[in-house]
Amino acid sequence: MSVEIFGTCDPAFNAVREALQENFASSDEVGEAVAVWADGRLVVDLWAGHRDAARHLPWEADTIACMFSVGKPFAIFAVLMLAERGEIGLDNLVADYWPEYAQAGKETTTVRHVVTHMAGLPGVLGAEPGDAYDWDAMVRAIERETPISVPGEEGCYHTFTLGHIAGEVVRRVSGKSIGRFVRDEIFDPLGGGFYFGLGEAELARCADIVHPDPDPWTDMFLDLDTLNGRYWRPLPLKDGEDFNSDQFRTREMPAFNGHGNARAVARFYAALVNDGEIDGVRLIEKGAMDWIAQEQWAGLDAVGLDVRMSYGFMLNNDFAK
Repeated sequence: MSVEIFGTCDPAFNAVREALQENFASSDEVGEAVAVWADGRLVVDLWAGHRDAARHLPWEADTIACMFSVGKPFAIFAVLMLAERGEIGLDNLVADYWPEYAQAGKETTTVRHVVTHMAGLPGVLGAEPGDAYDWDAMVRAIERETPISVPGEEGCYHTFTLGHIAGEVVRRVSGKSIGRFVRDEIFDPLGGGFYFGLGEAELARCADIVHPDPDPWTDMFLDLDTLNGRYWRPLPLKDGEDFNSDQFRTREMPAFNGHGNARAVARFYAALVNDGEIDGVRLIEKGAMDWIAQEQWAGLDAVGLDVRMSYGFMLNNDFAK
């Protein structure tokens, strides 16, 4: 199927346009967008298709979509920004900012453990279905949860909890929710386009998640025989949550429900590879990316993922086959 592709593309990157067209020709693609920054400029900014399963609503320049774990690094980057400003010490205890965290074996957890996915708390088995929609309920469940490993001793991708742990530290230190901080301090200065917790204006331009049939990705989260599946229990997928409800979209759940467009994410990473600055907008101090990008651990983790992790950012992974 041939579709009309909108936007701009530097001729040197025509292969990206061709790949986008191929997605629609060879699969059941409904709608998508792609953006690429190179050498400090936006060289690809394309979109095509529709943002609903019925293909009635066109994908437009300002359409946003749920990006799931793409948002995790943004939640951690908020912590790193506060650390660079001297408002957080990475080797300070989480409990220095969030005293209630110091229980059930988490007393020695440092902020560094959190931002490197070494806090030993990838999920909360004590949370109830639906708790994911309630920030305070998730925070209380995290406080009561026992880590699966001694904090700092083992890396494990924090599939479900990362956003709430990092977000609560940000809230306690800055007074802003993680959604407000990321909007005010990161994406609004960059021109907008990424959000934790949508308002009415964003809801009106949000694309639906169109599930394939069969849907192995969602089925993975429904498999309560696996640790990963049990960790996703607070988001009540068995009760019909399909990632499209207003409840899902409007809550701040930064480990998995960030919504945005490709242009905003590409611009953020363009700033990072340019030592934290782009077009006069500086996100973090000069030189900070040198240590932020350093590998902290690598290997097969407790939830079965092969990972190379820096300070919140997954690195290129040559050993995962």
